[in-house]
Amino acid sequence: MSAEKLKTPLILFDPGCPLCVRFKQAIEHMDFDCDISFTPYENPHLPERFPNLRDYELSKEVHLVVDENAQTVLVGEQVIEFLVKHNPKARKLAWLLESNVGEKASHYFYKSVNKLRESLQHHCSNCRK
Repeated sequence: MSAEKLKTPLILFDPGCPLCVRFKQAIEHMDFDCDISFTPYENPHLPERFPNLRDYELSKEVHLVVDENAQTVLVGEQVIEFLVKHNPKARKLAWLLESNVGEKASHYFYKSVNKLRESLQHHCSNCRK
């Protein structure tokens, strides 16, 4: 994929991680009010297209480049919130995430999934970097 074909919003994912691949596949089957693109976080064209991404640890958490200049980059839980707010069916329940209890539940869920992903990276031969 060339640098100019990297369109936003753009989710950066780890193609060697089974959990990340399943997340990508699930998102691809959902409807959103914007076209979401995907690219591996190790795509060699990323630094050329989005120089600001050098400031991020792309292998640590999911990242979403929101705008063409990468002025807005969402990380971790922020990506999930973006996806919920841009999915017409899920958006009806987005207000739950804005409550204190919803925010805590979202935080706990994301941290648990990310901990599982990190565990896979250390124990899965496909995920080790």
